[in-house]
Parts: sequence; structure tokens; C-alpha cells
Amino acid sequence: MRETSKCYALRKARGDFDNFLHGRGIDIGCGPDPLKIENGNVRPWDIPDGDAQIMAGVPDAELDFIYSSHCLEHMRDVPTTLHHWARIVKPGGFLYFVVPEYVLYEKMTWPSMFNSDHKQSFSPIISRRHVQRPNHYHTSEDMVPLMSSLGLENFRITMEDMGFNYNCGILDQTLQHAVAQLCFVAKKK
Repeated sequence: MRETSKCYALRKARGDFDNFLHGRGIDIGCGPDPLKIENGNVRPWDIPDGDAQIMAGVPDAELDFIYSSHCLEHMRDVPTTLHHWARIVKPGGFLYFVVPEYVLYEKMTWPSMFNSDHKQSFSPIISRRHVQRPNHYHTSEDMVPLMSSLGLENFRITMEDMGFNYNCGILDQTLQHAVAQLCFVAKKK
């Protein structure tokens, strides 16, 4: 809930607005919590704008950055989605996307206990071989090679667990103040 707003101070302190999220961008799957930046403008994109997997109508190599918070896990096809997201970013631009982390958010349970629309899961710890599902993505075994094949340089993958209580048990802590997610930043060659 409101993951973009929850992480604003972190992104500002880390320098993400200076380094990645500036110029002309798009916030894919923003819902009622769109990204706000100080240096440039961000077009909100949500269900009424069209299919976030294909991004029809957005010209190739038009944007300085793509931002997406908690949208990729809802897409039918991760490789196709990232292909189209990379397509609309200029060379030298950034894909900046955030997804729930499988161990922290999904509690290693599938289908998701907390969001029945999740079609994909992501983890830096648990491999696809372990879960035995084609819709699970390990950061280094699956995501890094995929991003590389799309002409993206893996710039940063960060676990974000601010406010998360590792001793709290099986609760959706993101309904309050906690985050339980992975943040990917990749630069288009």
C-alpha cells in the first residue's frame, strides 16, 4: 500500500532522483500513488492508459526513465514486459522497478496469500529450481541474464526491508509502514 510514497525519503537520501529518476519519465502501474520528482516530469500510466506489458502508443526510445512500483509481478510475461519497457527508454536511460520479495512478502507461499493477482515472484535467495515454477525469477540466475539480453546493464539490485519485523510471523506488514521488496535499476546501453 502506497509503496512509492513509503520509499520517497529512502530514494531521495540514496540519490536516486539525481542519478536515475530525472528528466522525462513514466510511472507504470502507478495507481493512486504516482512518483513525484523535482527535476523533470513523470507521466502516470495505469489500467485506463492501456496494457502495461505492451505499452502501445508510447514511442521507442522516448523516455529518460521508466519507474514502476509493484506492477511487474502482475504482468503475464516478464520477458515481454521488460522488452517493451526497455524499448521506450532512450539509450543511457534507466529502468527502475520494484517488486515484492518472495521470502519477505509472499512468505514462500504460492499462490500469494496477500494478493491473488500476483502472477510472478522474485527472490535473490530462492531459485526457480527450488520452487519448480516457471513464473519465479531469481535475481542473479534469471533477472540479470534477462536484462542483459535486452541491452540493459545491471546497475543495482537492492533488498528493501525498511520497517520490516523479521520476527512478526505470517502477516502482511506492507499494509502499514513496512516494505518487503526488491529494487532493480538498469541502464539501457
